[in-house]
Amino acid sequence: MRVRSRLGLSPVLALLALLTGCASASPPSSAPATPAPAPAAKPEGPPRVSLVCHEGTTAARFEELGVPKGESPRAVAIAGDVTYVLFAPTRLLRITRREGKIQAEMALGKPGETWSAMAVDPADGSLWLVSDHDLALRRISADWKVKTVKLQKVEGSGGFTSVLATPDALYVTPGCAEKGIWRLGRDGKVLGTEFPAPPRTVDPGEPMRTDELRCSFVRLERDAAGHALAWNPVEKTLHQADAEGHWAPIDAAVFAAVDSRPDMAVVKAMNVGRRDEQWYLATGPRALFHWKGRPVFLGPMTSDRLGKSDTLLLVPQAGGTRELVETCYGASIQGIATTPERYAAYTWNAIIFGDFASAPDLP
Repeated sequence: MRVRSRLGLSPVLALLALLTGCASASPPSSAPATPAPAPAAKPEGPPRVSLVCHEGTTAARFEELGVPKGESPRAVAIAGDVTYVLFAPTRLLRITRREGKIQAEMALGKPGETWSAMAVDPADGSLWLVSDHDLALRRISADWKVKTVKLQKVEGSGGFTSVLATPDALYVTPGCAEKGIWRLGRDGKVLGTEFPAPPRTVDPGEPMRTDELRCSFVRLERDAAGHALAWNPVEKTLHQADAEGHWAPIDAAVFAAVDSRPDMAVVKAMNVGRRDEQWYLATGPRALFHWKGRPVFLGPMTSDRLGKSDTLLLVPQAGGTRELVETCYGASIQGIATTPERYAAYTWNAIIFGDFASAPDLP
């Protein structure tokens, strides 16, 4: 099923209204002069920036694009001048921007399907979708033709949590398997599996625990040049795949500097006792993206007393990680996709577009 809609672009000056609503008030009546307030205390915590939601960006609410209220976005991808947004469980929104207008089209999956992740194929611009419930891939062409590609000589239940397309192959991460990354041909043939789960010693006299199944911890990412990366947060190792699917270890400093998670979740605070007091759960990086070629990670989402949220950006640097607080008018950044020329980010209810030519540099 497909639907279309068209609407004008919303300038970022109206982004506050898009994300949080707007209000107006009458001018205050004159009042007796009061003593000048004492100088404000110097803010604590990371500096506040507006990189993603700067003045040159444009935005639109998902509701304005025809997405039913309450549906949750879960991924974004860019293919040329087209932007895709994936919603749970099986809604795909395709946005094209031309001559100051947004054209929105949507496709829905079949009943019972779930789509967990997507990736743009650099070979032809088509889109690959994976499910966390079945071992098959969906390929969607530019004219909305859908082809189901079943994996060859693979049996069992489960699905995939992420997918990455490179010129040589597709790379996917299964939900739970003894090998953390599978390399697939575009015909569904399994070309290789790598990164085994850590060994586990089992006491024959003890019952099996489902939360102790042997699953690989490896994380699939992409570098600025488009190569597939495999990061192991337990062993602190990073590997890069070549055009033949061979993995070689590379310098892991970028990931190691950022992914230093504690053994348990820790709640942290900024500007305690101030009006701009914020709290967040320090759980490590969520996703890697590249800001004008430099690696940056989406970090935890903060929350203040009014229910507004910001986003912690984690910038690797020599000797550790620099933290920045991205302020997007009280709406946290859920995900972001970048190309060398532009980017698209989404909050829980809106999509934001920006061009790097007019975007700020990392401070």
